Amino acid sequence: MPYDQFKSIRILGQAAPQRLFSVLRDAERWPVWDVDLSKVVLADRAKTSADPEGAQGKLTMKAGSTFDFTIRNVQRDQYLSYLTRLPGADADWYWDFKQQDEQGLDLKMGVRITGPATFVWRLVLGPFLPAAFEKCTANLKTLVEEGKVDGEAVEVGV
Repeated sequence: MPYDQFKSIRILGQAAPQRLFSVLRDAERWPVWDVDLSKVVLADRAKTSADPEGAQGKLTMKAGSTFDFTIRNVQRDQYLSYLTRLPGADADWYWDFKQQDEQGLDLKMGVRITGPATFVWRLVLGPFLPAAFEKCTANLKTLVEEGKVDGEAVEVGV
């Protein structure tokens, strides 16, 4: 049985979908707003900035583990996910966002874990995910709305 964990928030601003997509497709800068990542290295940086679908690389966690990942299911200004293969399971990390009105968009950030070891990964990751998603979504909100993370200015392209 799959394991799903997510956090939903509202991000304000008319250009919010474009700004959020710009932040998400810049994978090497994910550690700026993702509380668990220390480094992202892409196999082909040009591929990711032009069209991130199928881009591959390595994620290094602050705890020290490194995982291969592949960006997939890209829908410009609406959806982006990446797949990591864990021992005995696949983790599909995603951002689902849609402009709801002229005031802003609704963002759902989450992970879906599937495979024979799903239960084990739920026990390993489950206790930490709510706090991580809370901080990451807060960082994405202030980054898109104000161009800041933890009060510090961060450049965001459109």
